Amino acid sequence: MENQALARLEALRRHNAARGWVNFDLYRLLYRPELYEVAYERIKSRPGNMTAGSDGMTLDGFSFQVITNLIASLRDESFQFQPARRIYIPKTNGKQRPLGIPSPLDKVVQEVLRLILEAIYDSPHGAYFRESSHGFRPNRSCHTALREFSNQWTGVTWIIEGDNLP
Repeated sequence: MENQALARLEALRRHNAARGWVNFDLYRLLYRPELYEVAYERIKSRPGNMTAGSDGMTLDGFSFQVITNLIASLRDESFQFQPARRIYIPKTNGKQRPLGIPSPLDKVVQEVLRLILEAIYDSPHGAYFRESSHGFRPNRSCHTALREFSNQWTGVTWIIEGDNLP
């Protein structure tokens, strides 16, 4: 069953390489149980993913029945993301950094959405992002951005990283 989901994502990658391609009925992809199986398999072993979310649940016990119920709640539009559980973890400088821990169902739905959006916008057949974009992309990170700076921007003394804040 997993192969059907991966084949559908690959078809999205190929089609969206053409800038004129228009996607229809993407929401229906959220009704495909095999995408949830793929999403669960991808996140289950990551560090911290067995930590309880705001609902006290963990990914332990995830089953086909849970997927069926989740899809039913998406179909009838009753699914709602839960507030993340906020904890604080210590930083090396003695301060604390806030960390939000979403519920396990939220993690799985977010991973399914990430799989779909990544297939559309970050296709190896023609990504929508520039090669210089490193944030939240597969096989890219702050470290790859720094490597690019050190290799291509040899005259730069300072680098300032920032976010667009309101």
